[in-house]
Amino acid sequence: MGTLGGLVLIVAIILIAGVIAYLGDRVGHQIGRKRMTLFNLRPKYTSTIVAVTTGMTIALAVTVLALAFSAYARAAFFHLDEINNRVNQLQAQADALNKRARETDVVINRGDLLYEQYLRITPQMSRDEKLKALSAFFDVVVQALDRRYARAGLKPSRLRSNDPEVKRKLELTLADQRVQGFLLRGPVIVIAIADQNLFVNDPIHFGFNTYADQLLFRAGQTLASVEVDGGTAVAPTIAYGELQGIVGDEAIGQGMPGPFSRALPELTPAHDRQMREAIRTGQGRFYIVAKAAIDVYPHSGAVPIAFELQRTPK
Repeated sequence: MGTLGGLVLIVAIILIAGVIAYLGDRVGHQIGRKRMTLFNLRPKYTSTIVAVTTGMTIALAVTVLALAFSAYARAAFFHLDEINNRVNQLQAQADALNKRARETDVVINRGDLLYEQYLRITPQMSRDEKLKALSAFFDVVVQALDRRYARAGLKPSRLRSNDPEVKRKLELTLADQRVQGFLLRGPVIVIAIADQNLFVNDPIHFGFNTYADQLLFRAGQTLASVEVDGGTAVAPTIAYGELQGIVGDEAIGQGMPGPFSRALPELTPAHDRQMREAIRTGQGRFYIVAKAAIDVYPHSGAVPIAFELQRTPK
């Protein structure tokens, strides 16, 4: 029963309870006026019996109505122990799976980058050329994963790009509307990632993620900044780490593959000492600013950044 059905049932119960209560009140009122008796009891006792009977009737009517129109109510009345036992069983299974994932034989975690290289597909390539390139990339990835992870306890993959099922999946990857949309604007890169956790004795398998290989940041573009106070012996190292995290998140938001989003600082010891001294001897507010060191694309594989000390955050 959905939300609407539940609301209808509640309204119906309220209306029926109201009708029964009204009828009970009228009956009790008439009995009181006419001083009627039941079982030779005094009228006041008769009124009490009528009131109690009315309440019992309301409870019975509500229960019958709920059982008649709600499978959940019937389950709660007659199968509650079974439901509780099933919930406990499912919870135990979930706990066991979580424990296995945390403590036992996970070899590869879901979302891990499995192959350091990527495939770049361009709009100028024909359909057959794209499929041929993706097929070759698939086979290279399989070979690399077999060499690397068979020793860690995974079963080598027997899949090849010329297998009918694999070929169909590769064709669907290229035909995906998202990929086609990317290709209208420019090249696309393809990376191999783990599509689920893999445990010891699991067969090796993986998935492809695709990204538009477009310009994300221009060289010299300000990506993030952190405020520091002049005249203090602040350690910029903490600011550097904070800026790297901000830049990585920003890169992912702009379309950089997660595994490629790490910010690589270009910072020499001399430059670090120069900024520390400028902050220590300066007055007022400074900003440590992270800027893109080069034009950054997804195929860059990382986000090289340079740090500058400025009076403004831009």
